[in-house]
Amino acid sequence: MRRSILYTIGVFIGALMLSACGNDDDVVDLDSDNVRRATVTLLTTPNGLGDNGYNDDAAEGFFAFGQQTGTKLRLLLPNSLEEAEVMYRQWLEQNATQDSAVLILGSSAYDDLARRNHATLSGQGSRVLLFESNAPIDGISTVMIGRYGVSWLAGAMSKNFDALILAAAPGFPSLEESIAGFQNARELYAGEYYESPCKTTLHYLADGEEGFAIPDSAYHFLARRADDAFFYDEMIFPLLGGSEAGLLRFLNDDEFMMALMIGMDVDQTGQSSRIPFSVVIRIGDVLKQYLNDWLTGREWPAYQRFGLKDGAADIVMTSHFTEYLEIADQRYDDPDIFLSRYKEFKDEAIRKEEEYGK
Repeated sequence: MRRSILYTIGVFIGALMLSACGNDDDVVDLDSDNVRRATVTLLTTPNGLGDNGYNDDAAEGFFAFGQQTGTKLRLLLPNSLEEAEVMYRQWLEQNATQDSAVLILGSSAYDDLARRNHATLSGQGSRVLLFESNAPIDGISTVMIGRYGVSWLAGAMSKNFDALILAAAPGFPSLEESIAGFQNARELYAGEYYESPCKTTLHYLADGEEGFAIPDSAYHFLARRADDAFFYDEMIFPLLGGSEAGLLRFLNDDEFMMALMIGMDVDQTGQSSRIPFSVVIRIGDVLKQYLNDWLTGREWPAYQRFGLKDGAADIVMTSHFTEYLEIADQRYDDPDIFLSRYKEFKDEAIRKEEEYGK
């Protein structure tokens, strides 16, 4: 399923690169009553596209909006945060007085960048939107899909397993919220295995944003961890961005691997036989909603938050998970055990999400 999404993204990136050579004065027909030039630009996370997760889902929503509406799209692909800041400043300078120019800042990594560079736009219908920021920023609309409730649900569903929270780096709001939700559920429902209490471990790959792009470090960390264990059977909760590729490689290198991984950001069915369910963050759908609201003239709130209750975040089961395992484990002798736990804990997870947001 994800292969088709990546193919679609590749096709659209090629089309955007070709269109970049065209005339900037091209006119886009937005509706039958109003013809105007409009451009929506996505500033991606450095090296973010191709993560088979959050960034690709956002890009898919971005491209789908352009295809459905005919709106002109631009894609900015920085290699670093420093390069991204240069691109952002140039965009602000070029579009300060333009009508109908929208910029999407595609990551919470751009929070500081957005605060340092005040977005002063005088053009009608011109706006800046920042993903995954949990507070208003002057001149910018921010949106966050809350991770607390869905992470709490994932933590409760991982009962009777030791759990490893493997995160890219500390200090990123969406990651820290996910960690808090997962840990708090584990405090209540971790349970035990063979009469031993199940443990929860947190490890950060790096100190900064480079942690999202070091898959080899993720691979080697897990390889060492597995070597140190009599048998390695943790439930891994990954918050890694592009570094997750190393985790998947580790799991797929050994067909007798006992560890499980919770899929992250998108339905990762098929990425590994060790994924019983996935946490899905529907950022592409949220982005399309924002852009369609913009297209019809609706104002964006200064800050908006979505989550488990409204379906922007949820958990998707891996169909027939137990049929593809080489090693049996009595903890999931019942092939529907994870679905049963989803049904058991979801209402409580929504309540916890609502309490966390207050």
